[in-house]
Amino acid sequence: MPLTGHLSGRKMEKLRDLSFIDLYLGKDYSEVKGLKGADSFLSELPISYKEDAELLKSKCDDLHKATHRTEFSVLHDERIYRITIICNVFDGVSFVIRQTPESIIVFDEIPLTTDLRRSVELRSATGLCLIAGEMGCGKTTTAASVLRHRIETTGSLGVSIEDPIETLLHGRHGQGRCMQLEVGQGETYSSATKKAWRTGASCLLLGEIRDSQTAHEVLRASLTMFVVSTIHASSIFEAIERYVMFCEEINPNAKQNVANTLYIVAHQKMTTVFRDKHISARNVDITGYNLVNCSQHHTIKSKITQGNYKSLVDEFKSINYQL
Repeated sequence: MPLTGHLSGRKMEKLRDLSFIDLYLGKDYSEVKGLKGADSFLSELPISYKEDAELLKSKCDDLHKATHRTEFSVLHDERIYRITIICNVFDGVSFVIRQTPESIIVFDEIPLTTDLRRSVELRSATGLCLIAGEMGCGKTTTAASVLRHRIETTGSLGVSIEDPIETLLHGRHGQGRCMQLEVGQGETYSSATKKAWRTGASCLLLGEIRDSQTAHEVLRASLTMFVVSTIHASSIFEAIERYVMFCEEINPNAKQNVANTLYIVAHQKMTTVFRDKHISARNVDITGYNLVNCSQHHTIKSKITQGNYKSLVDEFKSINYQL
């Protein structure tokens, strides 16, 4: 039987009180990535937290066996964790557990320029706000904050469609409200998006663009709604290229629609800060542009339509907003 905080006479600490990126639980290991206060990026989970980790692991294992899903979310101790199941001949079943924020980050704390903040708040705005970045850099956290602020400032109804749910968006926000739908177990992005339209929602968060079907639904929704979504990419230019590539798998002529509906594109980076050889903080930097409310709008559209994504750097260097 593994040694736990309770069995060793130590007080059981709660995972919800730790700040980390990912928790890795296997047959004979429990390790954590990005733990604040640790002296390395990947470290052993402190023993006083292992009992709570075992409780979470058991909850994940039960849900995996009951549903056979390999990706899902678990609400544990009033905090959402995104679970990925890894199966192999060495360890059997292992769990990769992503910690999500205990609350939606206040919009003012997201490092956006004043022009991008105003762009999110424009009542007449429609189109896609695409947030790109590497894995684990906080894209979904930023997207959730953008959607909530949009709902608060416009007093509108919003819908968040996630696979799996990993934000605490459900409920009232200012004079508006957000409803959440989870993809899976009979719900697809297509069926969930149709439900969002039937609610009369004016803004939408549509998970992560990982395949052509999701990209297609994002594109369709952004024709008439304010849409927030994320994509894995190392730069703004790669983000646009990947989004178009996914869309073209279903619609070979998607470039024109993408050019017409791409409203904001941003790239996010997260850096780990070490102080006295221990992790003290994680800093987020965001570079982004409004492609619509600027004097270069028509040139930007033309270059996207032609597939000249990297040449957009010229427009971005001298972008002149008209907000």
